[in-house]
Formats: sequence, C-alpha cells, structure tokens
Amino acid sequence: MIRAIQETDLAEIIQIEQAAHSHPWALNQFSKRLNCARHLHAALVIKGKIYGYYLASQVAGEAELLNISVAPSQQGKGLGFKLLQHFISNLKAETADVFLEVRASNALAIKLYEKQGFHQLGCRPDYYPCRKHGREDALLYALSVQK
Repeated sequence: MIRAIQETDLAEIIQIEQAAHSHPWALNQFSKRLNCARHLHAALVIKGKIYGYYLASQVAGEAELLNISVAPSQQGKGLGFKLLQHFISNLKAETADVFLEVRASNALAIKLYEKQGFHQLGCRPDYYPCRKHGREDALLYALSVQK
C-alpha cells in the first residue's frame, strides 16, 4: 500500500534515510514538507512497516522529485519503481515537466529513472558531498508527463 506520509511515520523514515544515504536529510527537512500544499509525499507500507517513501514539490506545471528512498534490505525488488510510478500518477496537473537530480555514482537509481522514461539534461559538477572523493557530480534528469 502506498499512502501519504504521516508525522508518526517520520521515525521509520529517518531510519531508512540514514541507512540508504551517505548524507541523509534531517528530520526537519521531512516534517516541514508534510503540511505544505505544493508538496507531494507518500510512504510504501507492507504489513504495517514502511519500506520506502518519496517527497516532491509541484508548482506551475513543474514537479521536482526531492527525495525517494527504499530500505537497503528491500532494494532491487521493484519498490522504487512503484513509488516513482505513484509519484508521477499523482501529479496535480494534466501535464507537467518532472525534474530530479541524482548522484553520478548511483547506478541503480539512474537505471530506475531511465526505465521510467527520464532523460539526462545535464550535470552539476562537484554538487554533492562525498565521503570517498570530497565532492560528486549531480546528474540532472527530466520527464514530460501528459495524462
């Protein structure tokens, strides 16, 4: 089941965030987006446990996927694809340009986005902090959606 994130979900979401990312978001980065009309968010729940989530914004015909994560133990099982499809199908407009950025080293996420039809627009050199190399490029992706 995929449903809106609730405040009571944030402890589980933070655990996934910390396990899935080298530089995780802080709790306030999630909570400030939950009650804002321009933000979309959802949690993927199986048997009462959260295994993934996304947060996005949508304004004036454009949407940006801000964060999408699946618990590391559940990656590679199609849950990220389900979350991404849910996000796209729940956009609040008939047409929208969807944008996201991804670490250049995140091959699994890049494969997921390209499978969904996203195409690379560009690159932001040295955008992300990286434990191993100091900085890492962000790849910019886009998708035009028409419902």
